[in-house]
Amino acid sequence: AQVNLAPAQSKYQGDGIRIAVLDTGVALTHTALITHLVQGWDMIQDDNTPQDECCGPGQGHGTHVSGIIAAIAPHSEIMPVRVLDSYGRGNTFVLAYAIEWAVKNGADVINLSLGADFDSSVLSDAVAGAVDAGVVVVAAAGNDNSSQPRFPAAYPHVLGVTAVDAARVKAPFANYGHAWVDLATPGVGITSTVVGPQGNGYGI
Repeated sequence: AQVNLAPAQSKYQGDGIRIAVLDTGVALTHTALITHLVQGWDMIQDDNTPQDECCGPGQGHGTHVSGIIAAIAPHSEIMPVRVLDSYGRGNTFVLAYAIEWAVKNGADVINLSLGADFDSSVLSDAVAGAVDAGVVVVAAAGNDNSSQPRFPAAYPHVLGVTAVDAARVKAPFANYGHAWVDLATPGVGITSTVVGPQGNGYGI
């Protein structure tokens, strides 16, 4: 209700759109996701199995993001690209390469629910290349309750997204800043797909 999803879905449900999710990978056998997935890539293991792996605190993040996309745009294709390990760690060189890979493999949208504190020319160039190719790039503003810009969310032509709660109030953890944050969306108490030591399921 908060994002007026029902009237939006009555008109359009993501048909013909391929969304690259650059994250911890995805639970490839999750029954809620399996029909939405197209071939992705694991940039960490350098293979074609971008599984959301055990057992760090970041495990399940990419799966959770993918479940939200599948619920909002159920006719879209989700292309998982693993750029973070199970602890949520990665580096900008791998991320930049993954962005280029996603563009070359037909992404219409690149979702980056991640960020770094510092700018990087290699990341900036990769994002600019994606934007020039007509790809919509969406990135998280971050969870530090800070106005310090995060990258790639702060780059021009990237949609930087922060979080509000059910009362449309900024989430306590959410970063902010009118100069670089573009959108605020629900980000507290979101139920979606997860994977963990107990297997595939759902969580908040």
